[in-house]
Amino acid sequence: FLLMPEDFSDVGQAIVLSREYMDRLRFSPATDYIVFNGSFWEESQPNAQGIAQELTARQLEEAETEIQRCMKEMSDNGAWAMLAAMGAKKAMAAFSEAQRRSFEKYERAETYRKYAIKRRDTKYISAALKEARPMIQIEQRVLDADEFLLNLPSGTCDLRTGTVREHNAQDYITKQTAVDPSGDGMDVWEDALQTFFQGDADLIRYVQEIVGLAAIGKVYIEALVIAYGEGRNGKSTFWNTIARVLGTYSGNMSADTLTVGCKRNVKPELAEAKGKRMIIAAELEEGMRLNTSNVKQLCSTDEIYAEKKYKAPFSYVPTHTLVLYTNHLPRVGAIDQGTWRRLIVIPFNAKIEGKADIKNYADFLFKTAGGAVLSWIIEGAKRVIANEYKIVQPKVVYQAIRKYKENNDWLSHFLDDCCEIDPSYEAKSGEVYNTYRSYCNQMGEYARSTTDFYTAIEAADFTRHKTKKGMLIRGFRLKSEFE
Repeated sequence: FLLMPEDFSDVGQAIVLSREYMDRLRFSPATDYIVFNGSFWEESQPNAQGIAQELTARQLEEAETEIQRCMKEMSDNGAWAMLAAMGAKKAMAAFSEAQRRSFEKYERAETYRKYAIKRRDTKYISAALKEARPMIQIEQRVLDADEFLLNLPSGTCDLRTGTVREHNAQDYITKQTAVDPSGDGMDVWEDALQTFFQGDADLIRYVQEIVGLAAIGKVYIEALVIAYGEGRNGKSTFWNTIARVLGTYSGNMSADTLTVGCKRNVKPELAEAKGKRMIIAAELEEGMRLNTSNVKQLCSTDEIYAEKKYKAPFSYVPTHTLVLYTNHLPRVGAIDQGTWRRLIVIPFNAKIEGKADIKNYADFLFKTAGGAVLSWIIEGAKRVIANEYKIVQPKVVYQAIRKYKENNDWLSHFLDDCCEIDPSYEAKSGEVYNTYRSYCNQMGEYARSTTDFYTAIEAADFTRHKTKKGMLIRGFRLKSEFE
């Protein structure tokens, strides 16, 4: 028997299960059971149960086939007739060697059949799967490991070349795009791009490369892409179309995860980002402040520690590009280069009205030009890879980022409004901070702590030194009306 365990225990059944289905069934603490469905590895407890059930069906068939063979053999050599005439006990004593061997094989097959039927009970299906876990366990880092492979419904695309080959379970891919690339509807998509970006060829080229970069399963540029503009400008339509085309490679995150006010446990959301290539957060309330530590964690190549509900914690290296589309730019309190180098602002300045305002436009674009959108994304990825991940910012993006930074330079605003700058000037440290707090209250701005305030002062090349009069700051003084 090919499928009969060496012993009829849960572990024995698990050994057969793992041997027969290692190429279709795997387990990891972070994903639970994953099953290869012919296109990709899918996390699915029911499908794993289906495989365990399939094994018992094969075992039952194997046992019954052997029973039928043994019965024919016993009929041919007379053993069956002797059993009918004499009963089992007397017949066994009278059997020839050949008849005895036939009967023993028959009894063994019957025992196997009863075992196979018993293994089909729910508790035994579950037991076999549980005992198989260490035998079929796979390391988390093996899943979706090749950043250049993009899984399509029809095959697997190499983003370096755009070539497509057959699906292969050994790639251990757990995601798939929603469509195959094609040229159908490319004119529709190009018209949409002209509308979204107001015919700016440099901006369209840049956005194509940003989206192409996102399609690659490795972080080559640490960035939070902020798509910003007033309503009815196409930003949500554009990004939702991209996300829908990318299928399970894209995911969503609550926008408040990126803000200072978020107090809830975000680890389950972080867990869902594992293996994704694009994460979209939508719409912030006006005046929300960016949580720079969360942004740095989500837009980096450092390990993220996460856990799904009721599952074991795990860590992973981010593979995604994070996109926030919003009508209101979040406030940024940090002035460090580590934060600002991660922030990319893509302006959406179009006004889509009248005939150009198509209802359910994202749905229309997906159905009419989904394949063309994916072709456009793959072309962007190929170009980014060929250019060694160097993406040149167009003027409008550079200006948008500069303006964003200027608007959030809280220290410069305070110094301009309340202080006079000169290397020879000095001011009492405590008076400066108290004036700063009063200024924040007057302007409705967030007031930083003394630690953050003085750190920013020193980062701006002003020095603090201790004197008999107390701590002084050298390089500016308070304007007379604030003294």
